[in-house]
Amino acid sequence: MTIKDLKAENSRNTLTVISVILLLLILLSFFPAPGITAEKAISISADNLEYLSRTDTYIAKGSVKIIYEDSILTADEIFLNNATSDALATGNVVFEDADVIIQADKIELNLDTRLGTIYNSNIFYKRDNYHIDGGVLKKVGDKIYYMDQATVTTCDAEPPEWHFKGEDIEINLEEDIKAKNTTFYIKDTPVLYSPYFWTPLVKKRKTGFLTPSMGYSNTKGFTFKQGFFWAMKENMDASFYADYYSKKGLGKGLDYRYILNPETNGEFWIYHLKDTEASRDFLEFKSYHNQKLPGNMSGYLKVHLVNEFDYYNELKSTSFNRFGLSSWKSEPFGFASEERLQKYLESNLHISNAFTGGRAYFLGQYRRSIEGSSGNVPQSLPEVGFIINTLGAGVASFNLGITGTNFWRDENQRGQRLDINPNFFLSLGRTVNFTQKVGLRETLYFLDKPEEYFSREIFELRSVLSTRLLRKYSSMIHLIEPSIEYAYTPAVDQSELPTFDSIDSIPQTSDIIYSFTNRFAGSLLGNSEARFRLSQSYSLLDVDRPFSPIILESTFASKNLIFSANAFYNVYDRNISETIASINLSGEKGYIGVGKNFRRSTSLDQYTFEGGLNSPIEILGAHLPVSIYGKLWYDLKGGGFQESIIKSTYTSQCWGLTVSFSNKPHEYELMFGIEFKGLGLITLGKIEDFNQ
Repeated sequence: MTIKDLKAENSRNTLTVISVILLLLILLSFFPAPGITAEKAISISADNLEYLSRTDTYIAKGSVKIIYEDSILTADEIFLNNATSDALATGNVVFEDADVIIQADKIELNLDTRLGTIYNSNIFYKRDNYHIDGGVLKKVGDKIYYMDQATVTTCDAEPPEWHFKGEDIEINLEEDIKAKNTTFYIKDTPVLYSPYFWTPLVKKRKTGFLTPSMGYSNTKGFTFKQGFFWAMKENMDASFYADYYSKKGLGKGLDYRYILNPETNGEFWIYHLKDTEASRDFLEFKSYHNQKLPGNMSGYLKVHLVNEFDYYNELKSTSFNRFGLSSWKSEPFGFASEERLQKYLESNLHISNAFTGGRAYFLGQYRRSIEGSSGNVPQSLPEVGFIINTLGAGVASFNLGITGTNFWRDENQRGQRLDINPNFFLSLGRTVNFTQKVGLRETLYFLDKPEEYFSREIFELRSVLSTRLLRKYSSMIHLIEPSIEYAYTPAVDQSELPTFDSIDSIPQTSDIIYSFTNRFAGSLLGNSEARFRLSQSYSLLDVDRPFSPIILESTFASKNLIFSANAFYNVYDRNISETIASINLSGEKGYIGVGKNFRRSTSLDQYTFEGGLNSPIEILGAHLPVSIYGKLWYDLKGGGFQESIIKSTYTSQCWGLTVSFSNKPHEYELMFGIEFKGLGLITLGKIEDFNQ
């Protein structure tokens, strides 16, 4: 029987329909469906509707179904006591909308208070695949629910691969979930207990434990790493880390991140390990802060310090995948993941004031050597600069840089340096272009230990003649760029000058530099781009070998192929003195890459081999949800095997397992990581800008 059928009944039945519509609207309001109003369209069907005058009760029986926008409520029977405003829906009660499916044996609800109880409920949240099975679900506030006990999982299998079970659960749809006596199960085996559990609901970032990892290293022993993420506010969070090494002790890490606005943000990282084996303390500190200042001023602070110069040789990178905002580059402000390969750790305080056509800045810079003592490393404490960007007037242009630096160090010469560097340019012609540069440099030194004064005057001439030849084909564009250049810097006595940086030792030059560049772009090889450049220089000075090595630079990039190669050919020894090359092939199922790093002067001849297979992998007709990645470093010049890494990830419907093995001479490490999807996990090292 539909509403159209019921309108043909008597006035009492008409009153029944109105009351049932009111009841169903109130029932719908029990669930988290937005915007319930009587003005919106509603469809109701039932086998029978009746009114009991003695008890002032309305009853809808038999396949009761209500459709309200994208929400559907079904039940076997619905009762409404008009005197008390109590309502009851029984028998196969199911509610479904775009976000959730709720099943229950019965629902009790008061129309006046809009509070009530769901018995034997089963709730499925579609977006995150949450399954919540509970005994009694009570609505005790506008958007506040209470459950005496429940199990939670994101697994579809029965029984689930994992689940949580808790008591005294309070759910605030606009805030969070709280529970007591929470136990985590794998299958039916309890593995973790917590007397209290809390997680937010409405935030994209969720508080919770991060993916743990465990393994074994022959230098660190048994390893277990666990992190906890705290979503403090929309614009800030913190992560806490505990790394246990059976041979070294317990490492503790803290990462705090904040975004006050798009131009004011930062991060703070600190890590400490007391090495019980070596009786040494290791401490790492990283931080950076961007700050918008009044007017056109801006500034940033970057700090990177360790208490022991061999920190990264002993512990490797303790902040890798734990530090860095996603809205910046993967190596924010120069923080690199392979610190052990660097020579210095650098800390900067930079304040800049931009004006039309240039800027002025203040820089404080401290460098910490990770190869030994930092006593002889010159520190810029501070440097001030005034920059005029290139200004043009017709064929002429000009720029200027002025810097004043106070160099400080524990050992050897200290002092101040003033460097003034104006540059003048003249550019003539379009098809064939001639550019002339005249650069002047005046450098003054005010030194102490001992107190001395020096000055140096030097200039630079650079003349460039170039052209561009372009031809378009049906599927390709070809560009040729020949160039010839003359660079001259006179000889100046610099023997008495200190060496703080490259400005203090400018070599004499009188070189002719010639190059030939080819560029290709188009759809001939699948929307690809290619560049090939040959260059060489000839010195007019009285030197034994005036010709420099011939340099070949080549790149090719398309959807599935990336190739690059730089080679240096020595025309006197008639051999290749240096080569850096790589080629990578990729597709839907995986990729493979080969790299070469050759340097004759240091007897380096290193090859890298890497490849990966994307999930799923097909084996004998079976599709396995497994991905595999591997990389190998090998030196042909006596170094032999240097390092290898292999990593594999198995991904199930609601959990994943990662296994990685790394091997170096005299050191190896095996690590395991497991992820249970939906447990408030975040991608490590990422935060979302709350203004976006």
